[in-house]
Amino acid sequence: MLASLAVASGPAEAQEALPRPEGEKPAAVVPTGPDPVYPASFYDAFQPQTALDMLERTPGFLLSEGSAVRGFGGAAGNVLIDGQRPTVKAGGITEVLRRIGARQVDRIVLLRGSEAAEAQGQTLVANVIRKADAAGSGNAVLELARTEDGRISPTARISHARRIGAWQTSLELSAVNERYVTDADYLTRGADGALQESRAEAIRAKAPEYGLTASGSRPFAGGTLTLNLRLNHDEYSSRRRIAIREQSTAGAPDAERLIDYTETSTSAEFGADWSRPLGNDWSTKLVGLARGERASQYEDYRQDGFRSLSQQDQKPLELVARSTVSREGDHALRPEFGGELAYNRLGSRLAYGEDDGLGGGMVPIDLANADTRVTELRGEGFANANLRLAGKLDAEVGLAVEFSRIRVTGDSQQSQSLSYLKPSGALVWSPGKSTQVRLGWRRTVDQLDFSDFAASVDQADGRPLGGNARLRPARISRALLRLDHRWGQGGAIAVEAFHQRHQGMLGYILLPSGDQALGTVGNAVQWGATAQASLPLTALLPGARLTLDGTLRKTSLRDPITGRNRRIDDMAPRSFTGEFRHDLPRLRTSWGVSYTLSERYDIYYVDEHLTERSGDEWSAYVETTALAGVKITLKASAGIDSTRLRSFYRPSRANPLTGTDARTMRDGSTVTLVLSRAI
Repeated sequence: MLASLAVASGPAEAQEALPRPEGEKPAAVVPTGPDPVYPASFYDAFQPQTALDMLERTPGFLLSEGSAVRGFGGAAGNVLIDGQRPTVKAGGITEVLRRIGARQVDRIVLLRGSEAAEAQGQTLVANVIRKADAAGSGNAVLELARTEDGRISPTARISHARRIGAWQTSLELSAVNERYVTDADYLTRGADGALQESRAEAIRAKAPEYGLTASGSRPFAGGTLTLNLRLNHDEYSSRRRIAIREQSTAGAPDAERLIDYTETSTSAEFGADWSRPLGNDWSTKLVGLARGERASQYEDYRQDGFRSLSQQDQKPLELVARSTVSREGDHALRPEFGGELAYNRLGSRLAYGEDDGLGGGMVPIDLANADTRVTELRGEGFANANLRLAGKLDAEVGLAVEFSRIRVTGDSQQSQSLSYLKPSGALVWSPGKSTQVRLGWRRTVDQLDFSDFAASVDQADGRPLGGNARLRPARISRALLRLDHRWGQGGAIAVEAFHQRHQGMLGYILLPSGDQALGTVGNAVQWGATAQASLPLTALLPGARLTLDGTLRKTSLRDPITGRNRRIDDMAPRSFTGEFRHDLPRLRTSWGVSYTLSERYDIYYVDEHLTERSGDEWSAYVETTALAGVKITLKASAGIDSTRLRSFYRPSRANPLTGTDARTMRDGSTVTLVLSRAI
């Protein structure tokens, strides 16, 4: 059905915008000023079919899904729908935007500086304004990706939005079955550099996923009631076949290792919000959200007569209630008050055993906090205010108070009560319509990952980790200076310099039980700069555009094991992506090339330093709507080479190097055909 919807020929009107009332003119592009405006007509050259397509082509804007932290306020992304943040958690905003057809969008407004009350901590927010009289519309997509081994990974999505009585509804069904082809070579050496072992690994994996998302909104009790539902089931399974050679890289293998891994997750999320104007530009909003999940991981490791098995089951639950009262409009003082209450729970159980093949059978291996239940009750009250200090100068001030109680039960018993003040402030200067400068400071508190309270094991790397019931979150103070400049119809550049201090940073430590686990390792700092740019190249090549995004950062943490400064765990010192796109309106065709620079990540375990470098990524595409009603996209992605180096020290990194394990990995190339049609 999806294939026929995507390729069936239809009238050309299917791609055209809905007619406007007689005498009404399309909105004009206003790329400068406090809030740049990009009407639907601005995106015609990009051939969008959904609001997501339009946001991806908005000059100087990068979509942020928000974070996966617990609660609602701190997880804010940088997208509003008709001035309101959708009641969905991280990842859900993409689905919301896919359900909004391009024909339903009237304009996209970028909110800079002090207008982003619905998205805490975001410096640039996109407000997607829909047409008030938009008729029903939808989109069907069929995607076929051919992996390097000749297999096909299909993706199918169908969405539709329409008015049913007083309800404005939307629905999306999706099914994905991605496949992965990866090959890797390992070289294990001793402290003297002599080769001890080589391994050749072939990984074949697949990841089916099925989802249903729906939303509905209607007038209710003098305001607007919106309901959101997400149901999702995803799986991942892989087989790793490893040929092992002793002190050699050629010849017949001396042994073979097999690792089978399976991961499944089923989740449901329901969100509801009600917003109502109170008069004199005051409004209130109530939010409720519930999310539950059931996840499991199973790993089977076999080599010669040795076998190890692990199974971990986790059940997270989250309940959130939030209320805000705010004032918008053209006022010298625009305050916002509110509070949030959240209950979170995670039950985790890990079973791990080994069979040495000598006839003793599977022997259970105990790890700290293998059976753990974590609960948290957290409350937050906050007050924010936007003040107009002068004609071109605004100020933002805010203060939040957070209280939480975390209780760990199971193998360990631990309870702790925490409280934090989280102030923030910023000065926003707009010297002209094209430029805005922001100087800001914000104090936040990291959220603990409940999984770190529980034990886990990575059998492939031989790394069991205990759980730490005494974890405390790091506190972060961030200062920034940001310049946002826009020109012409689509030129934009934003540069931000930042300095960030982490108090109570988490890293890997040795527990009294002898297990390695996360714990507090000290204070850290990071500083650097980010830049995003959308550069029209019309003077050189009509219809061409260059989009850039990059980050440079330095990090420093005094290592409690070695006493020397080192990088912060899992934080790349640089990142860069670029895309060149050329639109050919007369041919209703576009083509482009994108590039992502390799990144480096370091993780410092108690007895190991792991360094991983992702490879450079290249891809190219061509898309056309020459066939009326159908958008056809052909994409090709080159294979990615990456490297990893594990450096071992016994008993800890304070001691001399005892050996290394180097890996070179290649993810196969893919060619993808995408057929999409507005319906």
